[in-house]
Amino acid sequence: MTAKDKETKRAKPKSSQSEAPKELKEPSPEEARVRLAATGRNDSCPCGSGKKYKKCHLPVDERAAAPAPTAPDAQELLQNAWRLFEQRRPGAAEKEFRAALAVAPDLTDARVGIGMSRLAAGNADGAKEELGTVLAAGEAKAAELRAKGTKDAFSQPEVQPYIRAAHALGCLAYDEERYEDAAKDLGRVYDIDEGTVGIEARLIAAKALMKLERGADAAALLEPATKLETGKGRADLGLALARFSAGSEPEAEASLNVALDANPHYGKALLGRVRRRVENVAAAQPGSLEEALLYTQTYGDVWTDAAKAFLEKVLDGRAETKRGAPPAEPTEDATAADAAAADVPPPA
Repeated sequence: MTAKDKETKRAKPKSSQSEAPKELKEPSPEEARVRLAATGRNDSCPCGSGKKYKKCHLPVDERAAAPAPTAPDAQELLQNAWRLFEQRRPGAAEKEFRAALAVAPDLTDARVGIGMSRLAAGNADGAKEELGTVLAAGEAKAAELRAKGTKDAFSQPEVQPYIRAAHALGCLAYDEERYEDAAKDLGRVYDIDEGTVGIEARLIAAKALMKLERGADAAALLEPATKLETGKGRADLGLALARFSAGSEPEAEASLNVALDANPHYGKALLGRVRRRVENVAAAQPGSLEEALLYTQTYGDVWTDAAKAFLEKVLDGRAETKRGAPPAEPTEDATAADAAAADVPPPA
């Protein structure tokens, strides 16, 4: 053997069983699962190559048998984002809302979430941009519902993002003292909804009108809400304030008495005799102290000193009437109960 032949032999790479084949035919998932179940890593590969399974078909079998990656579920991402938002983590919530939007670009509820997250983070301009997009996208549907006279729009899931966006923009406008804009944006809500959301929109819009010294307009806005079950108490209280602001004290007193009959805690909450902040809105059940405190948190800023003095005068009058009221006449049922207790037949 010449020196050149020896050099060529040394340069030629040696084949080794430890090297995995560069290309193997991709098996079907079922074929791969069968082979994986029946063959150990160090067994001879069933393909007959003479190599160990781990050095032959094991990698391709594992790849073929692996489940196909699934796309993220947009609704799961959305729900998780709202949970983060409720935990007061607006930055994390916005990232999750964006992830949901990347999966489902037409998911307008995610855009509402982005806007709300930006609001919570103090980015008012960014919130307006995102919520304005939602408003523009839903305006045609809202106009259709207004034309039909719809009053329960919030019960329709496809309209909820529009209503939430309009409500949020109205509240933001109020906070920025843009009261005309606040009344306009909130009008988009109560024009098509008379439920809890619509009632709240009326109350805040009426607040904006009172800031503009338009008490009579605020009263006209609130009057329909007092006729709705969901408006009992809160709407009557707002109407009392609006009528007082417009100079109609007798009517204001009548509305105030209706509100205080619905929830006697309103007076002490508005007058600051109970100071507590309500974080759990669900606890604010009708007639409860929490409901009165929540009303004060939300609407107390428009109760001027003069309005509070009027409220106190009405409360004093109610207390005086209660002290001077004669004992109630016994009812027929009470008379029967007393007679039974004394073992005497009731009167015919």
